[in-house]
Amino acid sequence: MLALKASFNCLVLLTTLVVSNTASAGTNSNELSVAQIQLKDLRTSQSSVSYHAEKPTVLMYFQPDCSWCKNQGKIITELLGECGNSVHFTLIGDKGSKSQLKRELHHFSADIPSQQSNKMFVRKSGGVKGFPTTLVLDTQGNVLAKRRGFTSETMLRKLTNELSQGECALE
Repeated sequence: MLALKASFNCLVLLTTLVVSNTASAGTNSNELSVAQIQLKDLRTSQSSVSYHAEKPTVLMYFQPDCSWCKNQGKIITELLGECGNSVHFTLIGDKGSKSQLKRELHHFSADIPSQQSNKMFVRKSGGVKGFPTTLVLDTQGNVLAKRRGFTSETMLRKLTNELSQGECALE
């Protein structure tokens, strides 16, 4: 468990470096990218991309009846209030019908964009083998970091603080 935490913390630092250098580095054709893949919004049925063009995105895959997803969703809701100006958050529903995923949304804040996954999105993001799965995306939709399973509040706070370049206060 400690090794996983240490690995993710190292990944957070690497992510910060990658995010800050994205504009000058260009894109690598071998990296995972969800760029321009349109997903249906679970609340409005409009289509859009899962990332934000002006700030890094923390994306969480969820599925129906996932208690760990609900717990992590509560943390993301808190972080949205504290860091929403500098970090974009989004939820991606997977492994359920649209109606099942929409029912799950009552466990999450209405302020967090929620979309339904599709096969191409899952493949381009590197696959999902457990829930929740958390991804960090840059402003072009490139996957910079990925973690399977519940991510603690401490780790998510460190991540968002790094992504916001210190704008999100650590409590």
